[in-house]
Amino acid sequence: MTLSASSLHKWLWAVLALVILCASAQPAVNGRRQSDKAQALDCFIRGTVADVMEDHYRAVFHYQEALRCDSTSPFIYVALAQDYVLLGNPVQAEALLDRALRIQPDHVAALELKALLLRSMGQTEAARDVLRRLVQAAPDRAEYLRQLLAAELVAGDFKEAQRLHEHLKSAGDDDGILDRQVLAVYLTAGEFGRAATLLEQMIAQDSADAGLVYALGNCRLQQGDTTQAAELLRRANRMEPAEPRYWIALAAMAMGRQDFASVTALVDSALAHTAPHASLFSLKGLALYRTGKAGESIPVFEQAIELDSTMYVAVGSLALVYDELDSVDRAVELYERAIRLSDSAATYLNNLAYTYASRGMELERAKVLVRRALDIEPGNSAYLDTMGWVEYGLGDYHSAIRWLEKARRADPANTATLEHLGDAHLKLGKRPKALRYYREALKIDPGNEELRRKIEP
Repeated sequence: MTLSASSLHKWLWAVLALVILCASAQPAVNGRRQSDKAQALDCFIRGTVADVMEDHYRAVFHYQEALRCDSTSPFIYVALAQDYVLLGNPVQAEALLDRALRIQPDHVAALELKALLLRSMGQTEAARDVLRRLVQAAPDRAEYLRQLLAAELVAGDFKEAQRLHEHLKSAGDDDGILDRQVLAVYLTAGEFGRAATLLEQMIAQDSADAGLVYALGNCRLQQGDTTQAAELLRRANRMEPAEPRYWIALAAMAMGRQDFASVTALVDSALAHTAPHASLFSLKGLALYRTGKAGESIPVFEQAIELDSTMYVAVGSLALVYDELDSVDRAVELYERAIRLSDSAATYLNNLAYTYASRGMELERAKVLVRRALDIEPGNSAYLDTMGWVEYGLGDYHSAIRWLEKARRADPANTATLEHLGDAHLKLGKRPKALRYYREALKIDPGNEELRRKIEP
C-alpha cells in the first residue's frame, strides 16, 4: 500500500476547512496568545498553499513555524506529518501524529492518517488498533467501519469481522460487493461455518445464482454434511447444466464414495451439456482404472492430458496404469513428468521409487526419490514401506525390517507391508516369524493366492 500526494491532500483541505470553522467559532483571545494563534493560522495557510504547489519542503518550513507559534493545535501536527510521509520520513510522521493524539485522543484526521500510515508500513495489528479508535471517534462513518472490517479479516478475528459486517448490513451499507468480499476471505481462511451462514443469506436474496448454491454445497461438503452437499450441487447443476465445475464436483463426490459407475455416468452426461474439460476425463479415467478397466482408461487419460498438458493428476494416473501393465519405460517417463509438473509432489516421488524397487532396478535412485517423499510426509505408511522394500532390494534386510515396522505401526492392516515383513524375515532365515506375518496378512486379504503359496510348504 502506498500513500500518494493526491490522497493526502484530501485530508489537508478537510483539516483546513475544519480549522477555519473552529477559528470562526472560538471566542476572541486577547493579547499575545491571540497574536500567536493568528500567526500560526497564517503560517498554516501558507503551508497549505505550498502543498498545493507540491513544494513540500517549503510547506514543512511553514508548518514548523506554525508549531512554534502554537504547539497545542493537533491539526498542525497532522499537516506536518502528511508532508513527512510525502518526503519519505514515516517515522517522524508517526511521532507527529502521536503528539497530535496526546493533545486530542479522538482527533479524526490524526487517527485516519495514522491508520493509513501504519498500513502502508505493514503494521497491520497497530493499524487495526488505530482503526478501532477511529470508529469510536466517528461511529457513524461507514468508511471507517469498512476499513476496520478489512483489518479484522486480515488479522483473522472473524468473530469481530462478522459483527462489523452484520452491523454494516443492518445500516443498509452493503451493495452486495461487500458480501462477496467477506465471503471470499471466509472461504480462503477455511471459515466454512461463517461462509455457509453468509451464503444462506445471499441465496435468500438471490435464489437464481447457481454459483452461490454451488459455493454453499462446497461449504457443506467441507463441514462433513455430504447429503446436503450433494443436494445443493445437484441443484446448482440443474440451474446451470452448461457449467462444467458442477459436474466435476458431483463426479468427485461419487469418486469419494467409490461409486465408480456413477462417476462414469456423470461424466458422460456432462459431455452432452458442456464443452470437454480435462478434469472430467481425468475422473472418468480413474473410475475405469479402479474398476479393472486399465486398458480402457488409457485413451481417456490421454484425452485429459491433451486438453490440459499441465494436469499432473492425469499424467500421474496414466503412469500408474502403464506401471500396472508393466510398460516400465512409459511409466517412468510419465512419473518423471508428473514430478516436474507437480513441483515434486511426494506421491509421484514415491510411486516412481516403488516402480524401481518392485522390479529391483535403479535402487539407489529409488532410495533418493523415496527419501525426498519422506522429507515431505515422514509418517506416510506407503512411503515407509517403499523405503523398506528398497533396502530389501539392496540386500540390507535388517534395515528393511526397521523401515517396514515403522510402516506397520503407521498402518497395521496393510497387507503389502505385512507380506514384505514376512519376506525380509524369510531372507534372514526366520521362517516361523515370516509365516506369522503372512498369516496375519492373509486374514486381512483371504483371497490373496500369492500369500497362500508362501504359507504352504
